[in-house]
Amino acid sequence: MLNTIKGIKNEKLFYYFEQISKIPRASGNEGEIANYIVNFAKERELECYIDEANNVFVTKNATQGRKNEPSVMLQAHTDMVCEKNVATVHNFEKDEIELIQEGNILKANGTTLGADDGFGVAIMLAVLDDNLLSHPKIECLFTSSEEIGLVGAGRFDYAKVQSKQMINLDSAEENTVIIGCCGGVRTEMTLPVEKMPNNKTAYKITIGGLCGGHSGEDIDKKRLNAHILMGKILSSIKDVTDFNLAYISGGDKDNAIPRECVAIIVPEECEKLEKEFEKIRGKALHRIVAKEDANLTINIEKTDTCSTFSQNDTEKILKVLSIPNAVLKYREIAPMLPSISRNLARIRTKESEIKFGFSSRSYTEDGLEYSMSELEKLANDVGADYYHHEKYPSWQDGTDSPLVLKWQDAYNKATGKKTEPTLIHAGLECGIITSRVEGLSAISVGPNVHDLHTPQETMEIDSMDRIYDTVCEFLS
Repeated sequence: MLNTIKGIKNEKLFYYFEQISKIPRASGNEGEIANYIVNFAKERELECYIDEANNVFVTKNATQGRKNEPSVMLQAHTDMVCEKNVATVHNFEKDEIELIQEGNILKANGTTLGADDGFGVAIMLAVLDDNLLSHPKIECLFTSSEEIGLVGAGRFDYAKVQSKQMINLDSAEENTVIIGCCGGVRTEMTLPVEKMPNNKTAYKITIGGLCGGHSGEDIDKKRLNAHILMGKILSSIKDVTDFNLAYISGGDKDNAIPRECVAIIVPEECEKLEKEFEKIRGKALHRIVAKEDANLTINIEKTDTCSTFSQNDTEKILKVLSIPNAVLKYREIAPMLPSISRNLARIRTKESEIKFGFSSRSYTEDGLEYSMSELEKLANDVGADYYHHEKYPSWQDGTDSPLVLKWQDAYNKATGKKTEPTLIHAGLECGIITSRVEGLSAISVGPNVHDLHTPQETMEIDSMDRIYDTVCEFLS
């Protein structure tokens, strides 16, 4: 039944994880996984609805003697962040995720694992496929495109939902019950640039080997952002010799801390640059704080370029790279998590413009407005166009709500352990869904998943077993 994962407790659970790992499911490309879930439901004669956004809603009637109990909704997203190592050959549009088991650890071969949120999808499929489990009516909502701004959750018709309790299966720490999350917004900034002909020697600077990570959950772990680091390196070079930028690019996903960045510059004095670069690199390497960034590489080599940006545009780009990044403000009450954060996630050089992508997070609307206004001021200062998009709300439930207490009791019965309510500095679909379904209470739970949104992503197998057991205990 299982091809890769061996020696586990709940075989059906991991069978479904293996099955969905074979299906490409990058954000915006969820058609195949949505059809898989629809066919799964039809084969089991479960009521099923799919919308134009590839959200899938599956319901399973209550078992005997439990029809008068309130229904419960389980919810997870079907898409995954698609990141890979530079040397990894993998096409996320058609290749399956190659799973690797190392004892109790599950990972992928040079790519993101997709445990975020494959574990949630697998748990829901296993629950729907269990005909021995006693349960009230179950509503399962599989949402699309969560990783690019909670898009699917924002487009679903919630008139179909009857439940007043929801378990969101999208957390990454087993011994916590998430009762609140940040709101967020994404910002696109486009800077027009003037090209100038060039016949001088150019240099390519490459940053690589950084760990990166989730731009919410890992934003306070002192991990380096490749774009911000490149800005500091270029500023140090400017202390030695003037230069014109000719190209800059890095990052890919808005919700991932960028791991790589490449810049091409044309210096006024090559000899000074070459002489000083080792000092500049050494200074940059000393910026490492997080042990996960120990593999940082900073390389320089001669290259050719037929054009550069003007000196004025170069200054503007350096100004964008110097904007405050990562944690902007911490909460003043427990838990002492970041309150406002920003991630300079993407940079792309186009023919006559540079595009920058930012994501901002905050527990308050004022916090989001603060980050957005700073970006607007920056854009106006450098003459860039900007727009904000994919904005979603924060969410918070009570620490002693009946839903939290019921989950804590089920977790204790299933595992013999305790779990505590807390907040998370990341976006969850709970904010959108609870704002659309009147009276809906929600929690978010999940197994121990590490290094989300990076090729180093891993999941603890026994932890996923325990979360599945707790879901079953909760329902029964």
